[in-house]
Amino acid sequence: MLARVETETNFGRVVVEIRGNGKIKIDRENEIGEQDKSLAIWKSYENYRSGDRVIRSGSGLCGVYDFNPEEPFTNDYVETDTIHSSTCVELANNIFEQYPQLFDMYDQFRITSLLRYHDLGEDERGDKPDDGSSSHEEKFEIELREFIKKIQYHTVEYQDILIRDFIIFEHAQSFDWTPRDREVFQFAKLCDKADAPLGAFIFEKQGRKGSLLYKKKYFGGITDQDEYYASQTREYSQAAIWTAHMIDTYKEYEYLKIFVDVIAAACRDTRGMLFPWLWEFLTKRNLFTIEERETYAQ
Repeated sequence: MLARVETETNFGRVVVEIRGNGKIKIDRENEIGEQDKSLAIWKSYENYRSGDRVIRSGSGLCGVYDFNPEEPFTNDYVETDTIHSSTCVELANNIFEQYPQLFDMYDQFRITSLLRYHDLGEDERGDKPDDGSSSHEEKFEIELREFIKKIQYHTVEYQDILIRDFIIFEHAQSFDWTPRDREVFQFAKLCDKADAPLGAFIFEKQGRKGSLLYKKKYFGGITDQDEYYASQTREYSQAAIWTAHMIDTYKEYEYLKIFVDVIAAACRDTRGMLFPWLWEFLTKRNLFTIEERETYAQ
């Protein structure tokens, strides 16, 4: 045997034996059994994002940036478009794992390819908040031009797929597309938008809870859209306001409930309780069935 590795998980001990000749034996102390899908998606997403704070050592040791090998983590990192794109892909893959019937492999490829590159167009102006402060169509045209430049070294065939899918992604509610294209890129858009409140819960767990009151104090105020969702949720946390806005904006999208369930699991896991406003918010909009809404009641 080349190696034997043991580790403890929340489901018991896992023992891996690497026996040579390509043989690997994996034993678990306990059967994992059926998990809550929404919680499993959130916890897998959270574990993936633990890498956000790990400083890459190679360039640090070569003087590219300040680096102390004794302190290889940063607790004050900023969220970049590259982080956001990769965590959108992670969220999509976690959902594919728990709901394998949703999309075939080709559609999964289209979703993850587009999510990996969808924010490349922001290199022109930077990331603009989705708070009602800018025109969607103006933003779309600027970003599409930059997106085309950024993917120009891929094959022409792949470029054409990405360009077409980017356009559908940014107008996923349009009936100009086939029903399947709408379904695929409505799902992708929900991955993009759900990543924001899920990321907010990651920061909350790190003791960095975001509030729009900070934006109000230091960045000249907040938009009418933000004020509306603050009044609807009765809180100014970014997680709450971004969740409420996502639900209202994409309430006609087919897979919305999957994403609301994941955000709800993240909220319970982070705060020990669900958003107190969520049941009322969904009920006023007559979203989901009465029985489904009851799962969001306190």
